[in-house]
Order: sequence, then C-alpha cells, then structure tokens
Amino acid sequence: MASSSTDLKPESSTSPEQEHSGGFRTVRSVILCGASVRSLAQSAIAAGLHPLCVDFFEDADLNRILRSGRGRFVGRMRTFEELPDIIRRIRSNIPLLWAGGLENHTRVLRAIMARRPVIGPDLEIVDRIRQPHNIARWFSEAGLNVPRLASVDNANADCHWLRKPKSGSGGLGIRSVHPQSALPDGIQKKTTSQEFLQEYIDGVPMSAVCYSDHRGLSLLGTSVQLVGWPSLGASDFLFCGNVGPVNPGEGVTQQLLVAAESLVNHTGLKGVFGVDFVLRQGQAWLLEVNPRLTASHMLYENPDHLIRTERSLLARHLDAYGWQPAGGTARRRKSVRSAATNNVRVQARFILWANQDVQFTDSVCDSVHEAWTIADIPQARSIIPAGSPLCSVHVAAGSLDELLDHIRGVHAPSLDGQGFCWPDISQQLRLLLERFQRNCQRSPNTSDHTVSS
Repeated sequence: MASSSTDLKPESSTSPEQEHSGGFRTVRSVILCGASVRSLAQSAIAAGLHPLCVDFFEDADLNRILRSGRGRFVGRMRTFEELPDIIRRIRSNIPLLWAGGLENHTRVLRAIMARRPVIGPDLEIVDRIRQPHNIARWFSEAGLNVPRLASVDNANADCHWLRKPKSGSGGLGIRSVHPQSALPDGIQKKTTSQEFLQEYIDGVPMSAVCYSDHRGLSLLGTSVQLVGWPSLGASDFLFCGNVGPVNPGEGVTQQLLVAAESLVNHTGLKGVFGVDFVLRQGQAWLLEVNPRLTASHMLYENPDHLIRTERSLLARHLDAYGWQPAGGTARRRKSVRSAATNNVRVQARFILWANQDVQFTDSVCDSVHEAWTIADIPQARSIIPAGSPLCSVHVAAGSLDELLDHIRGVHAPSLDGQGFCWPDISQQLRLLLERFQRNCQRSPNTSDHTVSS
C-alpha cells in the first residue's frame, strides 16, 4: 500500500510531524517495523500516534486497525534488508521505532539513521548486548546464574547443549545436542560458524519486561513462555506464546532487578527491554536480552490497550528516548472509563503454527468471543505453508483459573482442520503453571548451579 501524500511531503522546518515541547520531541506519526507489528500498532494508536507499518505479514486485522486509527501499511518485507528502500519515500523527519528481529540487523538500522531519526538504544549498545559472552560475563560477575557457553572445540561431551544461531529470534533454528551425540566430532558436524553452544537448563521458560530511564529502573512484570508445543503446531524450541503477568516470588524478582541493573550499568540501556530466563527451583537462569519492546508488551496492557493508570509500554519507551505522542494525553483520558470495566488481571497469547498448508477465508474474522479473539489474521485466500505462523489467539481473564476455563471454551471453526484441541491446550497450560508454582520455591537440597543434563 502506498504512503499518503501527507507522508510523502518534503521535509519542512514548520512540519507538524515533529515539535519540541518541554525538552521532548513531540511526534504525530511513527514508522513501526518488526517481524510483526499488529499489537504495537494498537498501542501506538491508543497513545495518539499515526503508525506507518512495515512487517513480514500485512495481516488483515492490522490493515483494519490502521484504517480505523488513521494509520497505514507502508510495505511488506521479505527480508529486513529491504526496509530502507520501503521507507525511503516517507518524509525523513518521521522517526522509526523498531521491534522484533531488527536487533540482529543493526547494519540496516545504521543505514536508516543516515537520513531519519531511529528511536531506540545506541546501536553499539545493541551489538554488545547481542553477544552471548558479554551477557554471560556481566550476569556472572553480578552473582547471577548463567548457562555455560562453549565452542565446538571445548564443549563438554557430558553436557546437554543447545545449538543456537547467533542472529536468531523466536526460537527459530535452536536445536538440542544431547550428551550421547555431543562428542567433538558430532558437534562439529551439527554446528556452523553462525551458531554457538549454550548449556540446556531444565526448568520453566520465562521472560521479564523491564524499564529504565533517568528516573530509575523498574521490573514491569514476568510471564511464562510457551516453547515448542506440538498442540499449537510448534516443534523444537519455537516460541508459541506466553501467559502473564505472573509472580515468580520476591527472590526471583530481586535476581531479575540485579540483572537489569547490571545491563544498565554496563551499557546505559534505556526504555523497555526484555530478559529471557529459565526458572528453576527458585533461581533465575538468565539466557538472553532483547534490547527493545518485546512481543509480551500486550500482557501488561488491558484489551484494546485501555489502561487505567499507566501509559502503554510503547508510550513509556518513547518517553525514555525523549519523545512524546502529540495529543496522546487526551486519548488516554478517554480510555479510563472503559478500562475500569475490564478487570483483566492475566492474559494468554497463543501463536498457532500451521500443521499443513492452509488457505484462510474471511470467516476467520468472525471468530470473536467476549473472553478470546483471533488476531494476526492472514489476508483472505492467502496460503500459509506448513510450519509457518498461522495466527494467534488471545485470551483474557480475571484469574488463572478463569483463564484456563476460557481457553477450554475456545471454538474457531476456521481452524478446525489444523487439529488444535483447546481442552488439551488448557490442560497442558495448567500443568505448566503448576510446574511454575513448584519452581518458585527454592529447594533446600539443591545448589545454585545444579542443572539437568
């Protein structure tokens, strides 16, 4: 979809797109880019912004949201390298806010920075954070638990290793190297120069969302991650959703705050960022850092981003980097009345992966319920190949028990051919949450550095 004539006007010193107010740059439009930006577009509109969106999917509901919120879809990418050309015709004073996946493509972001503002961390900070050995060293020096790292030359054959791509996201490309097959020759055959080995930690996969600005540092919340669930069409370590916010206990919360403080002290990282970890017997084992707004931001915002007392995480991220939406305050005030009636305390987001090739129809858009909804909907009549992300299902409730009941009741006829069984998914999530509760407690008989092989 082409950009509007307003977006394409030459930059002017009197342009309304960017103004200075009280030390902040005030902005009306923002380019959103990531693998998928539907939820970020909702946050941007709720904050009073006009989002100009670029992602890999151009989902039907994203276009519907943009039309109703005075935004637009600018272009669909096949690779992140196409991004600079796609946004080249948009006025250069409209900033870009980047999301999932672009942390691995700082060369692309540097090219964009040559002609327009880019909202986010200094790219040297991003490059440092995306080096696994840096993260492991900083956290280890802070007295925190980190998995061992290895190369094909020094890997211990008795350890259960994970083969991870150096520029990966969403669990794509992660594979197990089990002890019985981890002899040096075996690892050499399985591992490329673009991968590294990280010790596998047996526990509950989780993520934390943190926020840092000149006022200080805070932990915004934690969620349980769903990884590689065949019931959702996923395999290996593919990310297929999360549930939260959940409370891992004071001990783990303090460990996460120490980790976030270590990051900020070593890099000066600001804004909203994510920390992935494994919860095991009252201990957080820290895996990696996402120096950006994370996909789990929606778990900390009520449906439709109607927030009673807090701004959306996107608005807070802007604030940390000296930006503020023009007119966002009035829109947030309008949202208060609806937020008071939602009473949402916990949410689940399931990413469904196609078990077989499937063609979507318009009928999937009708699959809406008071407690759950289908989102990230492919364009009508588009064909989704097997093994690709199909869509997502969002469920909201006032408690975890109510959430599990709502999940059992999900009914989406347009997805029936994919074999998703929601009572089974609900039961699987119940077992995971029970495991989460058990692992919130530290075992008195287990040392900090005991892991499962």
